[in-house]
Amino acid sequence: MRHLALAPCLLAFASAAMAAEVPPPTIAVIGSGRAERPADYALLNFTLRGEGATSPEAVKALAGVQAKVDASLPKLPGKPATEARSTNLQIREVRGKGCENRGYGNPQLTSGDCAVVGFVATQTFQLRVTPATKAGDAASLVVQIGGFDLNASGGGVSDERALEDAAMRDAVADAKRQAELLAVASGVKLGPIIRVQDNQATPIVVTGSAVNAPPPPPLPVPPVQLASPLSYAPQPIVRTARVMVTYGLEP
Repeated sequence: MRHLALAPCLLAFASAAMAAEVPPPTIAVIGSGRAERPADYALLNFTLRGEGATSPEAVKALAGVQAKVDASLPKLPGKPATEARSTNLQIREVRGKGCENRGYGNPQLTSGDCAVVGFVATQTFQLRVTPATKAGDAASLVVQIGGFDLNASGGGVSDERALEDAAMRDAVADAKRQAELLAVASGVKLGPIIRVQDNQATPIVVTGSAVNAPPPPPLPVPPVQLASPLSYAPQPIVRTARVMVTYGLEP
């Protein structure tokens, strides 16, 4: 009899425990955001070349072309800021025409048909042009001086964080819009946010540099004359974001 009397108590306790474990009703949505702005700077890739009977002569000729580019870029109309970085340097032998079909990669004699007749030195660069709208003029100037294999590889913005933040805010706003629509359609009242999660889980890396004293103002220089001015600007820079937002529901 004692065991039978305890059974209803245990059943009631188990039912209460199960009721306490039932999670509150929620609505979970995934918001998508997008932010766009024109590029602040453009990137140009090009190659410079120097030729000579000896390798030092080829290098000297290459250095002369590079010096001319460096001296001419600050004279562009509008005086855009430019920053060039070298990405590759090659100094190659040039052999006689009779050596062309002897097999690529095989050791070659330096006499007879395969005698070395000269050297070619090439160096590739990536040029950053700010503002991006001046990239066409910079490209025209580089080709005018002797650059070749020039191509534009897009651009970027100076403040990546601001653009990414704008995309994230747009994603949160989109999540709220969806949740409100679902709540109205379901006949319930939307409650507070319970959880927000970056659905991309992509870390944002921001690099910085030391701030040095500003250089003295440059001396005025006459603008360079472009033989064929170009109009070019890279595509707008776009960043996207996705967030998962869970809202509670109110009775």
